[in-house]
Amino acid sequence: MKKTTKVTLLSILVFPGIGHLILKKYVIALAFITSFAYLLLGLVGDITDKSQKIIDSLISGEIPLEINAISEALIKHDVLGSQQQTFAGYLLVLIWFIAAFDAYRIAKKMDKNLIN
Repeated sequence: MKKTTKVTLLSILVFPGIGHLILKKYVIALAFITSFAYLLLGLVGDITDKSQKIIDSLISGEIPLEINAISEALIKHDVLGSQQQTFAGYLLVLIWFIAAFDAYRIAKKMDKNLIN
């Protein structure tokens, strides 16, 4: 498998920045891995905190165990789909795309330098 294909697939299928680790571009890899992980953990933490409040309300009986009531509570408390979460989601996808493209670009440049 060509290096360009390998690092691109690793960046796309495993985690952004892994392709850069294979290319021994450790600073860039660390930047992609930490930025992506920070955003992902923040997004998951936000969803978890908001969901926990809904669960606590269900347990205490404030919200009845009915699908409609639970759906309304999820919408009311912006558990899924708040603007901040949507922006974080788009940013995660952007980082993932940039990491894969950059890994491909660097590998192609390295291959070109080896041929010359």
